[in-house]
Amino acid sequence: MEPEAAILVVDPVDFERATLRAILAGAGYTVHETAKLDDAVAEAGRVRPHLVILGRSLSQDAETALCRAIRAEASVSETPVLIMSAEHSDGAVLAGLDAGADDYVLYDSAPELILARVRRLIHYRKMAGLAMLDRQLVQIGRLLAGIVHEIRGPLSVIRGSAELLRLNVQNRPDDLQWVDSILRGSSLLQLRLEHLMGAVRSGPVQLQPVDVGSLLTETVDLFVHGLPPNQRQIAVKAHCGGSAQVQADAGRLMQVLFDLLTNAHQAIVASGKSGGVVVRTEEVFSDDGGWVKIDVIDDGPGIPDLYLQRIFEPFFTTRHGGTGYGLYLASEIVRDLGGRLEACNNEGGGACFSVLLPRLDNARSTIAVDEA
Repeated sequence: MEPEAAILVVDPVDFERATLRAILAGAGYTVHETAKLDDAVAEAGRVRPHLVILGRSLSQDAETALCRAIRAEASVSETPVLIMSAEHSDGAVLAGLDAGADDYVLYDSAPELILARVRRLIHYRKMAGLAMLDRQLVQIGRLLAGIVHEIRGPLSVIRGSAELLRLNVQNRPDDLQWVDSILRGSSLLQLRLEHLMGAVRSGPVQLQPVDVGSLLTETVDLFVHGLPPNQRQIAVKAHCGGSAQVQADAGRLMQVLFDLLTNAHQAIVASGKSGGVVVRTEEVFSDDGGWVKIDVIDDGPGIPDLYLQRIFEPFFTTRHGGTGYGLYLASEIVRDLGGRLEACNNEGGGACFSVLLPRLDNARSTIAVDEA
């Protein structure tokens, strides 16, 4: 079964909803219900279920109208719909499927058959979405690789020319400082290009020692400079004490931080209120060793309790125009790096996303034990 899967049951008859609720809840699903057909689409938009089940008490006209309404609502248009058919009638079933339903099952089928259809629809939607995500990431990677390639050529010329100039101005300190400035800038740009490529690089992660404070400062700087001028009134700051290091892939960790900063910033903008985003680090210790914790804290509206346990699901989003890919990918990347991504609401308002990664010495000891 899909973990934490939520299902919305639509049926005007209490007994029919109770029957479906018992079957679904007994299998571990979270069940939401509505008896009012006029409220079904709005309730689906609020709950964002993995599946909508139309109960047997709905008339054929109500089924087809509701299917079309769900398909017309952008926020839930991709949600699978299962019809509990009340008739052994091909015509009624075909009408529902033509209106946008994904599958049907007879109301008097065995509970095992009903659950099998439910699992299949939820699993199919997830696999179809992941396949689409893979195609999009490949396209983004190709585009970014082309851009980086175009930048690397001129950058190599600039760096090589600056190194030649440096040989000719060794005895002219006033000129040497400008040449050194060019070399430092080109080296920084080269590092950032490598990090950007690492964000979409396919294959296994490339672990190496990463200074967390330096990477966070670089990420926040890039993020702020990439904002439109009219959105820079929202302060984004990095408070990075100490010199903690982790074993990570710098490019992919930067991708995670960009996603978290983007979500935090968009939450504040959407709320229409002033606020800020703070990125901070600290070292924490537990029975399984030392960890470096990176917190991205915002002053936005926070995360509704209904969604707090689901925000890392693929394709789950409540933002208009959102894809639901960012947090899912971020959690997968952090897991590949040997850590975990967590989320909570702050007591004073807003949300906090925490990336926990093994300290460099802890990661090395873990690798040594695994190799032994």
